[in-house]
Amino acid sequence: MGKLPGLLLILITSGCTTWPTSGDNPYSPPDVDQWLELEHHDFELQLLATRGAKLCLPGQYQQLENLYLKARQEAKAGFSDDADITLLEYQTQFAKIQRQMDWLEHHTQCLDTRYSEIELRDQFLLLMQVDNQFAFNRSKLLPDYQQALRRAASILKRQNHWHLQLTGHTDTIGTEQNNFELGMRRADTVRRFLVEQGVDTRQISIFSAGEKESVEDPRSRTQRLSNRKVDAQVLVDHHTRSVHRVYSLRDWQAVKEQLTREPL
Repeated sequence: MGKLPGLLLILITSGCTTWPTSGDNPYSPPDVDQWLELEHHDFELQLLATRGAKLCLPGQYQQLENLYLKARQEAKAGFSDDADITLLEYQTQFAKIQRQMDWLEHHTQCLDTRYSEIELRDQFLLLMQVDNQFAFNRSKLLPDYQQALRRAASILKRQNHWHLQLTGHTDTIGTEQNNFELGMRRADTVRRFLVEQGVDTRQISIFSAGEKESVEDPRSRTQRLSNRKVDAQVLVDHHTRSVHRVYSLRDWQAVKEQLTREPL
């Protein structure tokens, strides 16, 4: 019996020496790539809300939002493996809601009254016009521009009746021919990046203005940087939308099985 108090004392002492002190985080820090993925999913949720998912599919949207919040909490606590599993559930639910919203948008009047294609296009163009797109004499996308393009792609690939014209620009340093070629490479880099994100390549045309439209003060580094860009213009062809019967929401239960059986 005399050994038991001594053993307890050792266990208690060793436990105290390994317990995190005040202010220490006992968890691993969040994974950077995973955190960026979560930020993109947050943007996806905003887009779904803009399209009317909260109104048309409230239960499914709430389930999707809950999965996102769960994954965010797990990632913040450093449980990256758990967050990965939750994100897989999120992506499955997200794909399902996207298919359902595509059908509802073309067959019913179930849209948020605040939804506006003009508003959506303005949001898309703002993402395409972020600052600091390219470094001097380079066609590689800078990190903030990549993040903006990922979000822009989320909008564009859902709007298959939009056509995007990309025009590459440069500053005035270098020859006119070299700058024309650099502008084309920049536009093509943006095109390829958007296609990698799931945009149909047939939706995009590329051009180059080179240095011709550059307006800069040679003494201003900021102004030169602003000329190293790709401009975007959206052309909307409403005639590409096929004509569908417009159903009432009362028909939703009747057609729900069709949505699960047929690829949309």
